[in-house]
Amino acid sequence: GIFSPLVEAAKITIGDDDLKQLRADVIVKHSKVIGAFVDTSTSPFGRIALKKLFEAADKNGDGVLTPSEIKEACSALGFTWIDDDKSKSLVERADVDENDVIDFEEFVKSTPKVLRTNLIRLAKKNGNDLGFLV
Repeated sequence: GIFSPLVEAAKITIGDDDLKQLRADVIVKHSKVIGAFVDTSTSPFGRIALKKLFEAADKNGDGVLTPSEIKEACSALGFTWIDDDKSKSLVERADVDENDVIDFEEFVKSTPKVLRTNLIRLAKKNGNDLGFLV
């Protein structure tokens, strides 16, 4: 990635062990920021954000999300690893009333965990792609 030369120089300057520790510290802090953001889901602001996310995912406007809408929304967020099987599994886990779709209340209950997990995964992927993890 673009930052690989800088990271290699940092290894030489501060040493591999210190760089690994610095990287670990940054990852922990970044994960805490993601967690704090996701934890706002229970606040009025968080509820508005979830509503907008739900509406954006609900492509046909029928008030529920299908596995294909979930997959498309996850892809738009950068979660390209959410394939057909995983999106179906997300719906199955969230679908309390067992009607094979997710309504808004089911979405509100299930989305924070999905976001937390996948935002952290996306951050690691992006860090690797940019060369921060060489």
